[in-house]
Amino acid sequence: MVGTGIFTSLGFQLEDLPSGPAIITLWLVGGVIALCGALCYAALARLLPRSGGEHHFLTELYHPALGFMAGLVSAIVGFAAPTALSALALGEYLRQAFPALPVPAAATAVILIGTLAHSSSAATSARVQTAATALKLLLILGLILAAIVLPGRGDIRWSPDPATDLGAVLQPAFATALFFVFYSYSGWNAAIYGLEEWHQPERTVRRALVGGTLLVTALYLALNTAFLHAAPVSALSGEPAVGQIAARHLFGDDAARPLALLFALGLFASVSAMLWAGPRVLAAMGRSLPALGFFDPGPRPPRVALATQTALALAFVAFAGFRDLVTFTQAGLTTCSMFAVAGLFRLRDRLGPGEIVLLGVAATVFLAMSGFVVIRSIQADPLPTLAALAVVAASALLWFPLQRS
Repeated sequence: MVGTGIFTSLGFQLEDLPSGPAIITLWLVGGVIALCGALCYAALARLLPRSGGEHHFLTELYHPALGFMAGLVSAIVGFAAPTALSALALGEYLRQAFPALPVPAAATAVILIGTLAHSSSAATSARVQTAATALKLLLILGLILAAIVLPGRGDIRWSPDPATDLGAVLQPAFATALFFVFYSYSGWNAAIYGLEEWHQPERTVRRALVGGTLLVTALYLALNTAFLHAAPVSALSGEPAVGQIAARHLFGDDAARPLALLFALGLFASVSAMLWAGPRVLAAMGRSLPALGFFDPGPRPPRVALATQTALALAFVAFAGFRDLVTFTQAGLTTCSMFAVAGLFRLRDRLGPGEIVLLGVAATVFLAMSGFVVIRSIQADPLPTLAALAVVAASALLWFPLQRS
């Protein structure tokens, strides 16, 4: 979960929400919505315990065409595009250390390195991902600690002003900013993609989804507070590399290059996570649809699926812009997640009375807020949002000729 969004979104949000309480409210709302989704997905994983994520869920809940749609959208929109986004963000941080280094070239190189790391074995893949994630969390905790100990140059208003802050929360820009926060929390559902590979899957997945979302929400609130404490609004506003800017204001210009390298290494965990999880979806699709059987390698790492995702990610790096990629990605992901969460109502006869109440509230909150944000995205950024929805519709229709073949 922790990756591109948290290290790139704040600068764009400050253009419309120039107060500390409004920014913290934005990220807290995003965490609550992600937690509602995590609770629903944990229940779906218990009731429909197979790998494949939304591909498996929607196949069982609705129709194989919708399952295929979710799998293809996950592969293209949910993993290939975010792989490119994370690699581009990593390249942006590398450029802070080495100004002559082109961002697309750095992004391409890191995608290829991640592909090689995940193509050997599941054990190697796990070690790479664990090490990269540990480094990223240490970096975040170090930055939060430094913001507590060191004097910062932040000048944002922290004193509550109910009239101004409530007005900021209710304006359309808040919903647009929330869309980017959704992207920052995306990944809360990743544990479901390899459900059959985990030890004690029901317990493990619930802890990963719910515990992981709570942990990341706390980290995001603390990290945004640290960024705002470290640097003035004028330095952060409109800039993508907010982590580097905040660190430079805390530690000085002499530390700029090594800190940029550390942030880039931390972002490698995001690229690695996408390259690990995405091919599992294509492999699950290969098991359920004979026309795509070449994606299913059996017990071996899904190398053909990994190569396919890598090729798509490299194409996104070459031809797409950063902000349009974020909108395109999140519109498709949110639509598929809404289908999955809505399907939980079809399984209510398999839930206990207490679960029906808790999950009913969580599902309603998730669906209402997700639908609202997608509608606002259509109004604010129609082209990438409608492109994502077109991919969703075309993916569902593509199942029928493939099934006949």
